[in-house]
Amino acid sequence: GYQPCDPSTVREQVATLELRYRELSELSATRRARLEESRRFWKFFWDAGEEEAWMREQERLLSSEDVGRDLTSSLRLLNRHDAFRGELSARAGPLQQALAQGRLLVAEGHLETAQVAQRVREVEERWRALGELAGERERRLREAAGFFQFQAEAADAAAWLDDVWRLVSSRDLGHDEYSTRSLSRQHRDVEEEIQNHRPTVEALREQAGVLSPAYAATAAAELPALERRYREVTERAERRRRELRDALDLYTVSSEAAACALWVGEKERWLLNLRLPDRLEDLEVVQQRFETLEPEMNNLASRVAAVNRLAEQLLAEGRGGREGTRGACEQLNARWQRVRALAQQRREALAAALDLGNFQLGCAEAAAWMRQKSESLASPREPGSDPPGLPALQRGLAAMQRDLEAIEAKVRDLRAEGEKLVAREEDNEERAGAVRARLAAVEEVWAELRAGLRRHEEALGEAAKLQGFLRDLAALQGWLARTRATVAAEDIPATLGEAESLLSQHESVGKEIARYGDDYGNVTAAGREVTRGQTEPQRLLLGQRLEALVANWEELGRMWETRRQALAQAVAFQAFLRDSKQVQGVLSAQEYALSHTELATTLPAAEAAVKKHEDFLATMEANVERVQALVATGHKLVAEGSPHAEKV
Repeated sequence: GYQPCDPSTVREQVATLELRYRELSELSATRRARLEESRRFWKFFWDAGEEEAWMREQERLLSSEDVGRDLTSSLRLLNRHDAFRGELSARAGPLQQALAQGRLLVAEGHLETAQVAQRVREVEERWRALGELAGERERRLREAAGFFQFQAEAADAAAWLDDVWRLVSSRDLGHDEYSTRSLSRQHRDVEEEIQNHRPTVEALREQAGVLSPAYAATAAAELPALERRYREVTERAERRRRELRDALDLYTVSSEAAACALWVGEKERWLLNLRLPDRLEDLEVVQQRFETLEPEMNNLASRVAAVNRLAEQLLAEGRGGREGTRGACEQLNARWQRVRALAQQRREALAAALDLGNFQLGCAEAAAWMRQKSESLASPREPGSDPPGLPALQRGLAAMQRDLEAIEAKVRDLRAEGEKLVAREEDNEERAGAVRARLAAVEEVWAELRAGLRRHEEALGEAAKLQGFLRDLAALQGWLARTRATVAAEDIPATLGEAESLLSQHESVGKEIARYGDDYGNVTAAGREVTRGQTEPQRLLLGQRLEALVANWEELGRMWETRRQALAQAVAFQAFLRDSKQVQGVLSAQEYALSHTELATTLPAAEAAVKKHEDFLATMEANVERVQALVATGHKLVAEGSPHAEKV
């Protein structure tokens, strides 16, 4: 039957099994570590082999001697090398990682440590050599590119110089001023372009100086020919510029001389055919034409001077046709001098005609002006016939005198101008006689005007006296009318104060009448003087006005005296009324006192009554004088025939 196993046996077997399992695990781990180490070893050699193979291929390419045949191919190779530089930089990272793995294997003590270390050194050395080889390749490519760039620029410069040489070697100098000037402008552009290319030529020499020795000799051999060609082009351009300048100066002299000659011919024909008109208006039109001619001649003078200077310069330098240039200038100068002399002659003749015309016009205007003034002086109205207008006549006379001063200055100027014209027209007796006749007519009218002014001044002096009399007469008559109205007032005063006020005012009027006495005497004396021996109706009327003035003056005196007496009586009557009222009041009071006296019943009362009565009698004695004076005044008023006699 079944027999259970001994537990110790089981435990031994389990322990044995666990031991063997641990041993197996350890062997497996050891095996795995060795396999991993082997994988890393062979992985390093694989990566190093790939990198080394790539570097060998690049070394072969970098060792090529091909640097291009021209600038384009050289630049293309340089671009490829730049791309290789980028790839080289990109592969540097993975390579360094592989080398790091190799160094790690050496550090960990791999069985093939020596082989790994050797491999690391070989790869590093090849990588460094590849970098140096790449730098050398880049240097050679850049040197070749610089040389090819120099050759390209030198070829461009040579081609440009050939093109410019064809332009500056042209024999076309134009056929007239316009075409030659156009060619000169084009040549200036070419010369400017030549100067602008000088830095390019100089830059080529600088480029040749920095080339490598392998290319320097070739560049140095090409430069002298290029520089010599540039100098030849510059010299030929300078010579063509002088040729164009000479041709332009010659054409300019010819064209300017022809233009000036054309203008001179036109003006010469106009001056020769010019006939001075007789009318002043037409002469002024011709003068305006000469005024416009003056700036034109000044402008032409500057142009002729410029032509002469340019021609002298051409002749002095031996440029252009000597005989043709000299002949054209001499002909132009001769015609120009002839036209200037002719213009001066015509201008002087025009000035003389204008002076004569202006003199005649001035004489006519002055004579008309003086005749107008003479007519105003010879007005039929008598200066004193319209008294209110005398100041206006006097102002007109003052204005006339001022006008005569201006007319006298005008006549003086005309006299001086006429003398100049007569002296200038000595050879032309007809014109000189006409000037003298005009001047004599003006002098005659001037003498008539001065004589008329003297007569007018004398008449106006008499009129001034008459005007003064009329003015004073009118003023005095107006005052008499106002004063008579004041004196003729019949106001009856109602009170003593009013009566005294009216009397005082009347006395003031009397004083005013006394002050006007001198004026009255002067007016009457002047009136008798201006009317004495006069039979004219107006003067007779003035005599009547003077008589009326005398009558009014005498009547005013009588009226004033009558009014004064009436006012004095009114004052006396009002004073009488005042005093009578006062006396009546006193008498009424005394009468009342007497009618109401009572008899005393005692001795003291009787004595007091006696004393009071004695005082009353004394008062009555004092009032007797006032009553008597009042009665005397009343009798006097009645005796004098006062208009208030009945009331008194």
